[in-house]
Amino acid sequence: MIKTIELSIRDNDHCKRLADPLNLGSFHMEALLPFTEIAKLDRGNANVRPPSESKKPFKDMMETVQTSPEAFHQKNRGITYICDRFEFDNAARRLRISIPDIPADRYDEDGAAKFGIADGGHTFSVVQKVVGSWAEYIALEGWVEPFVRLHLMSGESSQEALEGIVEALNTSCQVQQYTMDEYKDAFDELKGALDRSGFDPDLVSFRENEDKEWHVMEIIQRMTCFLKERWAETPPASMYKSKGKALELYANEATRREFFRLFDVIREVITLPEYIQSELGKGDFADRRSLGKLRSVRPLKKDEQRPGTSYSSRYRIDNAALLPMASAFRELLVLKGDRYVWRVPPKEVFKRCGKSLYNALVTKSRQARTVSQLGSDVEYWQACAQIVMRTRIEMTDEHLSIRAA
Repeated sequence: MIKTIELSIRDNDHCKRLADPLNLGSFHMEALLPFTEIAKLDRGNANVRPPSESKKPFKDMMETVQTSPEAFHQKNRGITYICDRFEFDNAARRLRISIPDIPADRYDEDGAAKFGIADGGHTFSVVQKVVGSWAEYIALEGWVEPFVRLHLMSGESSQEALEGIVEALNTSCQVQQYTMDEYKDAFDELKGALDRSGFDPDLVSFRENEDKEWHVMEIIQRMTCFLKERWAETPPASMYKSKGKALELYANEATRREFFRLFDVIREVITLPEYIQSELGKGDFADRRSLGKLRSVRPLKKDEQRPGTSYSSRYRIDNAALLPMASAFRELLVLKGDRYVWRVPPKEVFKRCGKSLYNALVTKSRQARTVSQLGSDVEYWQACAQIVMRTRIEMTDEHLSIRAA
């Protein structure tokens, strides 16, 4: 189902369609709109990070609204908005924006179409706050209604690249969030678990502007993919799309204990992608020539070993290919008390099913138009999990048969 939002343009010169110089399937429109029209937009679910009125950007924008509203659209970078389609009626000066008709309580469901504000969530909150107190503002002597720049994006390419767009546009907020979490000692338990496992926490950046071999966002993303109970019904494909959402799960007191269950297996969990990359590069499970031709794989001039691991490879494989494979090994986890342990060692299982996992990667790589689409392919995640689970059952049956004999 699709619904349409209709906005009024003050002047036809305030709205212009732009051609994408590289992506023929992507469409853009720039418009300058007054606050009262921008307020009609649906926030949507493209940006998972909620705005905060306590942040300095929000306070600065509110000050601009009050003291120099005529300059708001010049000082503010505006709102980037993902939609199904848009059209501009010159004669009526009407901008019509089509978006999915999804109830707000279903925004976070896996598979729900992403739309709405990809960047500019704080700007939109300022607009809503001002319009909500409209009578107070128009009573101010000399005050004029501010304008906001709206950048509309539609087309297949915008959906495929959406997560990259959101994370790139919101880097400053994201960095600030995990740095604040570090200041609040939210990662102390994680650091202790890494240290006990033999993984040096000093290899990890826990705050902005630290140039280290690993990043806390990456570690939490990988751990989130192994929260077995959370992904009992659906695979964690959404975690490939959003490290920010993984961080929110860890930072939330109500869900953080799910991560604590992984502390006894944390080193294997976070380094399993490097292990798989190394094994595939050896040629036992994958033909090296075909491996190097995959879009998600980059051949290197010499072997590369990531600090914190003992695995080297002459191929660098993208997370879009590795995360679904690695995450599939959550099927080997079983709770013992309040901690996970391996029912079967993951490396032993990989030696039995590595070829099948690689074949699944090749098949899905042929179907995916982009590397990002491969990482978001729920069927690829499911196929990998089924391969690992089937192999584990076969190994268990063999062990029982030997014992019975």
